[in-house]
Amino acid sequence: MKKIAKIAMFFASMAFATSETPTDIDSLFRGKEFQLPKLDSTYRTNYTEFAPAKSSAKEQDGSFTLQFDAIANFDAAQARRARLQSQTGYDIQMIFDAPFYKLRGGHFKKKSDAEDKARELSLYNISAFVVKSK
Repeated sequence: MKKIAKIAMFFASMAFATSETPTDIDSLFRGKEFQLPKLDSTYRTNYTEFAPAKSSAKEQDGSFTLQFDAIANFDAAQARRARLQSQTGYDIQMIFDAPFYKLRGGHFKKKSDAEDKARELSLYNISAFVVKSK
């Protein structure tokens, strides 16, 4: 019982000690909180809208492919290649670009077609991104 009384006295003394010095929360309730400056028309007049980036016809047309993965281990890359071939139906190429084996498949003439296919494959939890074939 004495232990509980000592703990209660400790918390009571802490309450009195902290009540003498205001805290951040006390200042909020006393109306001393930080206030943002009022917005006026000068902030709106400096606003300029960015023009969307224009893609050139050279960038849109050509040869594009999907890259599925880049794996450093040869055996793991072979296993992933076999799994991707069965899942997608593409002939997956394994290109060595030190230190990775890049798994690529599918050939598209337009970048938009390749992006559409990558989005479609993402519905089946197959991640891929578009790269320009050389």
